[in-house]
Amino acid sequence: MAFNSSIFIASFLTFLLLYGALAHKQGWRKWLILIFSLAFYWLLSTWGIAILLINGISDFFIAKGIAKSKSPLRKRLLLYSSVLLNVGLILCFRHFTQWFALNQYFFWPAVAGISFFVFRSLGYVLDVYHENMEEPVDSAVDYLAYLSFFPLILQGPISPARDFLPELKSPFSWEKVNTGRAFFYLSSGIIKKFCLAAYLGANFTDRVFESPHLFTGMEVTLASVAQALLVFLDFSGYTDLMMGIAMLMGFQIAENFNFPYIAGNITEYWRRWHMSLSKWLNEYLFFPLSFSLRSLSKWGTVLAVMITFIISGFWHGTSLNYTFWGMLHGLALSWDVISNNLRHRIKSVLPGFMYSGISVFLTFAFLSLSGIYFRQENMETANAMLLQVFTQPDWHLFPQWLKDFGGVFGVICVTLILHWVLPKYYEKTMQFFEKLPWPFHSMLLLLVIFTAYQISGLEPVPFIYQKF
Repeated sequence: MAFNSSIFIASFLTFLLLYGALAHKQGWRKWLILIFSLAFYWLLSTWGIAILLINGISDFFIAKGIAKSKSPLRKRLLLYSSVLLNVGLILCFRHFTQWFALNQYFFWPAVAGISFFVFRSLGYVLDVYHENMEEPVDSAVDYLAYLSFFPLILQGPISPARDFLPELKSPFSWEKVNTGRAFFYLSSGIIKKFCLAAYLGANFTDRVFESPHLFTGMEVTLASVAQALLVFLDFSGYTDLMMGIAMLMGFQIAENFNFPYIAGNITEYWRRWHMSLSKWLNEYLFFPLSFSLRSLSKWGTVLAVMITFIISGFWHGTSLNYTFWGMLHGLALSWDVISNNLRHRIKSVLPGFMYSGISVFLTFAFLSLSGIYFRQENMETANAMLLQVFTQPDWHLFPQWLKDFGGVFGVICVTLILHWVLPKYYEKTMQFFEKLPWPFHSMLLLLVIFTAYQISGLEPVPFIYQKF
C-alpha cells in the first residue's frame, strides 16, 4: 500500500480523527499507533510482519537482559546475540533472497523496509548497552509502537528510540500540533517527489539509464546530473512527507537532509545527506573502528572510513555496483583526510569565493558521476556510461538537446538554484508559512496536490529508497 494511494489516505484520515479524539489518553495513544502501524505493514508486506515482530520482541527482551545483568561478559554475549539476529535478518531477507531468488517460493515473506527497522532496533540495543539511555523501555507495546511506527518503517529516517519514546509517553493535544509546519512539509514532499522527481524520471533519466547506448556522452552527463537531483528530490520528498504526517500525530522527526549539494567536499556531503544513516554509521561503526585503530594514526582513520563505506555500500544492496559505489565514497572521504593540509594551503592562496565554487563544483561532479553506479546495477553498462562521458562528449549537440528537452533542463536549473539559494531563507520561509491562517495552508496543499496530479497523475510509484 503506497502512501499516496487512495486507500492509505482514507485510512489515515479516519485514523487521525480517532487519534485526535482518544490520543490524550496515554494508553489509547500507543495502542492506536501500534494497531494502525501493524495493519499498514500487513497490507504492505503480509507475512513479513512476523519478522518485524520477532525482531522487536527479541531485542526488547535482550535490552532488558543487558540492563539487568551485572556481568560484563553476559552483557557482551547478549549484545552479540542481538547483532547476529539483526545482521542475520538483513542477510536472509534481503541479500540471500536476491542471491538465491528465494522470493520465488510462496512461503518466503517479502520484508519491506527491513534495513531501516533493523538499524533502529539494533541501535536501541547498542544504546542500552552503552548506557546512552537511562533505562530500557519497560513496555513491549511502547517498543513495538516505536519499531513499527508507519512513517519510519519503509525508508526511515533512522530515528533513535531515545528520541522517539519520550514523545510517545508525553500527552497529546491538538493545541501542541504545529499544523502550519506539518502542511509545509507535506506540500514540500509532494512537490519534490510527484512534481520535480517524477518529471525528471519520466522525461529523461529513466530513458537514458535504461538504454544508454542510444544517447551521446553529453546526454549521459546530463542524465547523471539529473539523476543526482532526482534521488535527492525523491528521498528528501519522502522524508518531508513523513515528517508532516508524524507532526500531525505529535512527533518531531529530525531533518534527514540539509541541502547536501552545497557541500564543498564529500565529508561535508555526508554530514548533510541521509543524516540519520550517517549518524548511525558514525556512532556505532566508524567511531568504534577508528578508536580501535588509533595506533595507526591517520591511516587508522582511513581504514575505518573504507570499512564503514564498504559496509554502507553492501547495506544498500547485494549487487557489485553498490559495493563499488561505497568504495568510491570511502576513497573520496579518505582523500579528505589525507589531503587536509594540502587543501588548507590552496585555500590560503585562492580567493574564498573561488575556492568554495571550485570545491562545490568538483564535489557535485563526483557525486553525479559516482551516482551512475548507484543507479545502474549492471557494472559493465555503468562503466560504458562513464566512458561515454569522457570520450564522447558531443557538446556541440547541446542546442538541439535543449530544444527537445527544454523542460528537463528548466527543472534541473530551478532545482540547483533553489538548492543553493534556499539555505539562507529556508527557516524564515517556513516561519512565514506557519504564521499564515490555516485556510491558506489547506488551500495551498490542495493546489500542490492538484498540480502534482496534472504532472504525474500521483500514481503510487515506489520511492527509490523503498527497495533498501
